[in-house]
Amino acid sequence: MWYLLLLLALVIVVAQFLLWRLQRRLVASLLESRRRVQALEEAMASLTAAWSVLQEERGIGAPTPLPEAAPPAWAPDDSEDRYRRALMLARSGLDARRVAAICGLGEGEAELLLRMQKGGDQHGRE
Repeated sequence: MWYLLLLLALVIVVAQFLLWRLQRRLVASLLESRRRVQALEEAMASLTAAWSVLQEERGIGAPTPLPEAAPPAWAPDDSEDRYRRALMLARSGLDARRVAAICGLGEGEAELLLRMQKGGDQHGRE
């Protein structure tokens, strides 16, 4: 009879150990999820602020068309706006060809802006 009690005690100890390991994994997963949610909230706040600035710059309150639908800015006096917009599009992840087509820049200029943007991101993270 005593061996049954010993076996039961061993089963309880093993079960407690397995529950402890599961709890550690769940706590680690919870902390990682909280970190990801916080990063997403920060990104959302950044995007909301950028959207507000963009709305103020354009003087609009309604959503604007997607960049593909926007006409290119060809006028020579708006070059600063074209470059500002090109940098914004580069930050959003568009490739050089699309940035060039949307902003009315040469592909070489757009590639240079993308390289400058990537270099600025790397220095900003260090």
